[in-house]
Amino acid sequence: MKPLKYSVLILSLLLANISFAQDAQEIIKKVQSKYNTIKDAQATFSQSVKYSSGSSQSSSGTIYIQKEDKYRIESKNEVIVTDGVTSWSYSKKKKQVVIDNYKNDGNTFSPNKFLFSYPENFYSDLEGTETVSGIECYILKLTPRHKGSVKSAKIWVDKEDNLIRKITINSSESGTTYSLKKITLDAGLSSSKFTFSPPEGVEVIDLR
Repeated sequence: MKPLKYSVLILSLLLANISFAQDAQEIIKKVQSKYNTIKDAQATFSQSVKYSSGSSQSSSGTIYIQKEDKYRIESKNEVIVTDGVTSWSYSKKKKQVVIDNYKNDGNTFSPNKFLFSYPENFYSDLEGTETVSGIECYILKLTPRHKGSVKSAKIWVDKEDNLIRKITINSSESGTTYSLKKITLDAGLSSSKFTFSPPEGVEVIDLR
């Protein structure tokens, strides 16, 4: 290849990378703008986890969020709740509730970060587009700015509504995928949705 043609090719690749980076930032701004206009949201979800050991599991349920750090995840066998101060993890199978202080680690998974607001501790790149449940989405790859439990992640952003429809989160122990459906914004959720009273007869482990 002639030097001039080689230089043009390199320049074209660099410009393409810059364009993709700019596109990613524009998409993120739209997601942030959407998030800033709402108070709460709920959605149904399906979850699949593949562990490094080779085993896997799946579940489905409903997720509720309220700004800023409140969320509730309900599935067949588990309920996870936080009011932004205290967190509760209830295993129906074990008949056990673990209570702890809510920890807002920039590299750990929080629905509020990934569903509607861009996690500021991650770099982003636009990888392309893909259809999720019949909805055309942008695919954004997220790379942590600092070392933590999350090694990488991807989010699928609805082109029309600027909502996140799918999330994958990879750590050294597992890879987790969340797919979201029936998203309702400003659902009028009560603050009582984000507290939890242990049922009678269950073991309570308080780590606070």
